[in-house]
Amino acid sequence: MVIGGKGQLPRRSYAVCRILVRLTDESREVDMPEPEVEIDRMNRVIAGFCAAVVTEPLCYFSEADLQGFLFTRLIEAFPEQVETSYSRGPGSKGMYRTGIVHREYGAEGGRRTDISVFSRQDVAAIDNPNLTVGRKYIVPRFAIELGTEKTSDTQAHVAHDLAKLSRATERGYLIHFFRDVTRADPGTPWRARTEDKLQRIFKGPVSEAVPPDHVSYLCFLIRIARTGKTIRGKCEMLVAGTGAWRKVNLTRVRDDVLALLSAQPATEQRDQADATTVSGASRTG
Repeated sequence: MVIGGKGQLPRRSYAVCRILVRLTDESREVDMPEPEVEIDRMNRVIAGFCAAVVTEPLCYFSEADLQGFLFTRLIEAFPEQVETSYSRGPGSKGMYRTGIVHREYGAEGGRRTDISVFSRQDVAAIDNPNLTVGRKYIVPRFAIELGTEKTSDTQAHVAHDLAKLSRATERGYLIHFFRDVTRADPGTPWRARTEDKLQRIFKGPVSEAVPPDHVSYLCFLIRIARTGKTIRGKCEMLVAGTGAWRKVNLTRVRDDVLALLSAQPATEQRDQADATTVSGASRTG
């Protein structure tokens, strides 16, 4: 949303998505929603994104597609532009604005986070065109890392992502999709070899990872090729902290993911998953 200009919201007073920013010559006040409201908003965006990808797994060619897809949804959920501390010019009382959602934002050590959502106070402190405070990057409130079957070393990739997500001040999300395109019927030697390979290169490594308590860990195995009319166990989701994989009914993915995300910290995900996730193999898609 653009602030100021003919027919638009006045630059000195505007409201977007329950965020009221009041500007005066002396001070700037930001009245924000309750933290639980914002976490719930994040969780709902993540759950909807996961359900959309699992339902239409050809929606991405690479991780970059997933980033763009999720970034668009987050911009819609968090559209506000926050006034920074970077002046529009010498002697000007006006300050540039920027959003709270960014892709590939930097961190110390040359690292970058796939998608970051920042607190409004931190964004308001930005005083550099590189979106930093001084020379220091601001730390994301919510951070997201994504992965696909095109990752060459899943174990190393996950470990690196978890290290970056641990910096998030409130919540981190690691989301990994793996598409199995093998056309092999259950009970055949080919399928057995495929399952062994999937366990070795994906299911095993992601199951062994131990995320920090404030990082939600969402991993999906999606079987998209088939020789018969149906695919039993078309989608499986990892129950974080247990190493167990549950078959998911495609119509329930959003609700099941949301149930897991609502049961933070990570140690509670395990208990919640046993009670609510996926409702067992009797409802497979």
